[in-house]
Amino acid sequence: MTKKIVFIFILLSVSINLLYAQFVYENRVYSPIIKTVILEQSGNTLSDPVIYLNSHKKLKLSFDELSEETHRYEYTLIHCEADWTESDLDQSLYIEGFETQKIEGFENSFNTIQRFVHYSQNIPSNDMTITKSGNYIVKVFEEGNPDKVILTRRFYCVDDKSNIAVEVKPSIDVSIMHTHQDVNVKVEGKNGYFFQNPDEYMKVVCVQNGREDLKHLLKARGTSGASIDFSFDRSNQFPGGNEFRYFDFTSLRYKTPYVAKLDYFNGENQVFLRPEKDRKTLAYATDKDFNGDFFVRNEYNEDNATYSDYAWVHFTLPKEYSLEGSYYVVGSMTDWRMSEQNKMTFDNNAYHLSLYLKQGIYSYQILFAPTSETNATAMVEGNHSETNNVYKVFIYYKNFSDNYDELVGFSSVEYRK
Repeated sequence: MTKKIVFIFILLSVSINLLYAQFVYENRVYSPIIKTVILEQSGNTLSDPVIYLNSHKKLKLSFDELSEETHRYEYTLIHCEADWTESDLDQSLYIEGFETQKIEGFENSFNTIQRFVHYSQNIPSNDMTITKSGNYIVKVFEEGNPDKVILTRRFYCVDDKSNIAVEVKPSIDVSIMHTHQDVNVKVEGKNGYFFQNPDEYMKVVCVQNGREDLKHLLKARGTSGASIDFSFDRSNQFPGGNEFRYFDFTSLRYKTPYVAKLDYFNGENQVFLRPEKDRKTLAYATDKDFNGDFFVRNEYNEDNATYSDYAWVHFTLPKEYSLEGSYYVVGSMTDWRMSEQNKMTFDNNAYHLSLYLKQGIYSYQILFAPTSETNATAMVEGNHSETNNVYKVFIYYKNFSDNYDELVGFSSVEYRK
């Protein structure tokens, strides 16, 4: 009888925890006809979706709908904690003006095989002012129906109260000094601002490129006056990875070095990339890349948003079948996620994946995710301490008088050996 009571109690506890578990917002697309979602600083291609409190600068959200028919969409903003769960702030406390806005910009594609409508919107609008710093989600939904969400995108609003020093170098741990990098961070208040009890109220998050599985919460090592040191701890060690693979299909008529064949069948453009190489055992070789990002271009660089067409891009990785996990093509073009949509499938002695992409230049990596783990590994990429990586550091501070994670500092540092 006692065992039954204990078992029932455990089931109830698990059920209650699941019931009250908070939803973690991600970069997600919820409609199969929504493609090429980009959120960046307005007028600044390949920039981080970061704005500053009380600044007049905007972000630009853009996306395509694979349809000839224009639909009406609205968006709203959601304030989040450092872990991307929704904060307890009422919307009226972080938005001044309209809390919901229509997406105003849309135009049809021109002279493309794949017909689409291109949407764009500056965020926040002139009628919507952000009054609190922190993590934010822009949620886009069908007009008049907030439950019909088509996409969500993360962005950041910084209240710049921190001086941040970031140093990236090969790991000082001799066992991994050739494969890993250390990210050392020092933080102090700007213009006399003082962070009280940083061990309790401060979070320092460091992300390599855009990979969520390589996001570390750094631990404070100590303080020296007003300076707080986040370094020389296992939390600041990152596998170096390898330079990103990339391909260019700005032209659908002429092949680039990484494209094996261009074709057209079933009424659609087809781009076949050259078979991928297993680089794990190869020596490190420097190469220019975009650290997982992409940008849309056509060969004439003319009205890229509406003149650039779509194509099926086919990836092939010659590799023996693995029972221990799966291979994924990962980058900004796949929202840095490992999902069924970008998982490679095995057939005829190789792994394959086809993605429907807009003309442009794309960078990516092929990651292996063991079935029993959540983090990916560089099974076919290898790890090198010399690899060029971008590290983004976010400083959050929850003042004892406030009940949310302020974002009080941001730094993006590109490491080059």
